[in-house]
Amino acid sequence: MNQENKANTPSPQTIALAGLAAEYCAAVATCSENGANSFCREVLRYLPRLYAAIADLRPYGQEEGEDSGMIYQSMDEDLYDSARESMAALFGEYDVYLDTPVEDMRYSDTPVGVSLAEKLADIYQNMYDFADTVRQAPTDALPMVLAELKYRFDSYLSEDICDALRATNFIYHKKVLE
Repeated sequence: MNQENKANTPSPQTIALAGLAAEYCAAVATCSENGANSFCREVLRYLPRLYAAIADLRPYGQEEGEDSGMIYQSMDEDLYDSARESMAALFGEYDVYLDTPVEDMRYSDTPVGVSLAEKLADIYQNMYDFADTVRQAPTDALPMVLAELKYRFDSYLSEDICDALRATNFIYHKKVLE
């Protein structure tokens, strides 16, 4: 491969992460077709891989706390709501769980419920926007796209992935949904 073609080719890490993000998105988009147990199994396969792949990203010299706007906001509200509603219907009564690390819990006398479907939809939106941006962005912009994904991961996405993984693990291994 000559130098010019190499400069116009995304890194293998970028391609692999965008592919993994697209696979997770496909699983979410088709969640109601395969049933709750099958969907939970898929989520349990994808979330740890997403966590590890994004955690391994370098910040590429981006200023700490900077949101560069390099990841396009591709997902529209209807697609997000559709995915969230499909997953909530799949999880039924197990969609809402108590999450003690939630900041509101510190100041509340009552437990704070969190929606698993909403957590997974938030991850879906981030992965969808990331994969779509990688598909559209010029290759020379991809380091900043990865840096923004790493910023999002460090800011909130890592926690969302861990929370969703824990709740999904409970549903799957307790076999509360079939």
